[in-house]
Amino acid sequence: MITRTNANNHVIKFLEADKHTNLNILGYLDYDRRADIYLYGGDMEKGVIIGSAEQDFFFVATENQYFIDEFWKSLPSGFKIFSAVPAQTALIFEQSYGFAWCNPCKAYVFTGKSEPFENSEYKHEALTADDIEEVYYYYTFKEEVPIDPIRENILTKDSSCIRVNGELAAWCMVHAEDGSMGPIYTKEEYRRLGLAKIITSRLIGKLLAKNIVPYVQIISDNAASLSMIKDFEMMEYSHDCVWFGIDKQP
Repeated sequence: MITRTNANNHVIKFLEADKHTNLNILGYLDYDRRADIYLYGGDMEKGVIIGSAEQDFFFVATENQYFIDEFWKSLPSGFKIFSAVPAQTALIFEQSYGFAWCNPCKAYVFTGKSEPFENSEYKHEALTADDIEEVYYYYTFKEEVPIDPIRENILTKDSSCIRVNGELAAWCMVHAEDGSMGPIYTKEEYRRLGLAKIITSRLIGKLLAKNIVPYVQIISDNAASLSMIKDFEMMEYSHDCVWFGIDKQP
């Protein structure tokens, strides 16, 4: 039987036992303490699934096929989005229900083994409200995602950018809903100058100053970002994960 509750110390403790894998879920719970916690049988023996049936947006911390099946049965019909589910668990969903779309990613987490990369040649600063529309213009997923999340990221979370002669050249921010870094973007005419390293390093430093563990999810075919993040010794590969959508039929 599927039961629902709200975030509590028992749930947090369960997720922190595998913290690097569950950083996105912990970030979401910090963002929305009223999120629904789905359990099987009222306890966490089989794991937890977290999210909102109203928003059709979920995080998964279980590999239990039976729990996943019962959870799926409990949901109303409609399109469901799942955030950065560990690859092995995502495979269960794919084999059982099929994906309408998916974005395989690689997660990297700060481990504290070296200092962030810095370069004093360029001045870096935070993004402002005046940058919202321009950042959204270059956003890879703007056809699927409205401007509101980008606005919230810039206005409520840490960010770093570099301007060249007053023009926004490169930027990096933090996703409000899960605390991950991204998107990281450099305009084409300013690439190969090392700007992505500088802004990423600066943002990492801001997060560390607040005792927040920096992490990033990079789409698996984004060779440029994967190559760049590997230059940071303190950002170590954690696990493969998948963002995916499933259309549940009536």
